[in-house]
Amino acid sequence: MPQENISIGKFNASVIIVKESWNVLKKDKEIMWFPVLSGFLTLIVVAAMATFFYFTLLGGSTTEFKIDEAMEINNIVMYTTMFAYYLIIFFIVNFFQSALFIIVQGRFAGQDLNFNDGIQGAGKYIGKIFVWSLISATVGLILKIISDNFKVIGKVVAGIFGAAWEILTYFSLPALVIGNLSIKDSFKESAAIIKKTWGETLIVSFGVGLFFVAVVLLAIVISIGIIMLAPTTYVIILVSTIFVIFYIAMILLATTLSSIYKLALFNYARTGNIPQGFSEYIIKDAIK
Repeated sequence: MPQENISIGKFNASVIIVKESWNVLKKDKEIMWFPVLSGFLTLIVVAAMATFFYFTLLGGSTTEFKIDEAMEINNIVMYTTMFAYYLIIFFIVNFFQSALFIIVQGRFAGQDLNFNDGIQGAGKYIGKIFVWSLISATVGLILKIISDNFKVIGKVVAGIFGAAWEILTYFSLPALVIGNLSIKDSFKESAAIIKKTWGETLIVSFGVGLFFVAVVLLAIVISIGIIMLAPTTYVIILVSTIFVIFYIAMILLATTLSSIYKLALFNYARTGNIPQGFSEYIIKDAIK
């Protein structure tokens, strides 16, 4: 019997997507390790690059003269360092997200893959992942140079093209890893899917983010309320620590659930099959 059309608001759709993505996550809890590892390694890279930048370009000084002088004299070194930073970060994020996609794709197909399956699966596509990260880093650096050298107009142009790039390549990574397409074809595939889904994809993805913003704001209100009721140093430290941990957990959870939904949408747009665990009317509403 055909599924009856159901009209729901975008935020309600986002809540449903969060719940359904959460149900998928509960079956493969190990995928939460991928954003954790990605974030941890990213912090290490940021610290290493910041240290290199401080001692190499700034000569160990933080004075305004030294910074301006370093920027003027060492532009090539600065942008080379920035490119290396972009490349490493993109590669880390793309690799672990690919591992997540592989496990979730297995779940959609009725398989029960584990953490090692995800890592090994992503390893099979490491060449493509590296090339895609290289392209992303190149685009990022070009936009950064435009933004730095053309002042207000440069920032506007970089912002517009950066947003366009993010939208057009939204499904490129799943197309590379799950669709096993070439770099060129993955870009075409992503652009084709975006043409079908761009409005709903952006609105619902924003709604998913808004859902977690609401949760974090509620946590802030509760934290402030507890501190006001018991304004002692111990309570302030304890509540602040718990909030920071909660905030990080929400970021990791939002990232994971968004990736699950992205893959579900990619699967339906590409194959016409509703991924296991998702409501037909939610997925179809995003495609039509």
